[in-house]
Amino acid sequence: MASKHIRLLKDLALIDETFQSNHLFYIKKKIDASTCDAIHETDLTHPIFIYTPQQSPYIGGEFELEISLPLDYPTTTPRVKFRTPIYSPIVDESGTLSCLPILQRWQLNPINSLRLFDILVEIDYYITHLEDVDEPHRPALLTEWKEDSILFTKTAERQTKELAKPQKR
Repeated sequence: MASKHIRLLKDLALIDETFQSNHLFYIKKKIDASTCDAIHETDLTHPIFIYTPQQSPYIGGEFELEISLPLDYPTTTPRVKFRTPIYSPIVDESGTLSCLPILQRWQLNPINSLRLFDILVEIDYYITHLEDVDEPHRPALLTEWKEDSILFTKTAERQTKELAKPQKR
């Protein structure tokens, strides 16, 4: 098995172990050694994670997100996309999330020390700490949060209840 496959499996195992107790993120479809062989053929749109934020206004929602791993992972930046709509300034209308500082650092200087785990931790941080967002995808939502946080929270809660319903397992 190629070293990048081993790296991917280690990244996924770390995520599984770390988030197992709090269920903040979990892997929707586990990737095993046989699945990883597909990396030689095409970009993987694996893994799919379920994100269950533990803070308002997203409590009770389950958001599916996809991390696309390029053929030369980890030297090329993964792409992150929410498959479930989320009312957040850091995610654009199509679900793309590329304004995270970690993704920008990865793009400028692909360091092997950055992992998928680090991306997930940063997603959770910036979803729940809007005061630290410098470059939002949707500036109007960040302005709304700053100027009328009650309206922002109510809208995010409503959309979470409507669009991010927990999935049956």
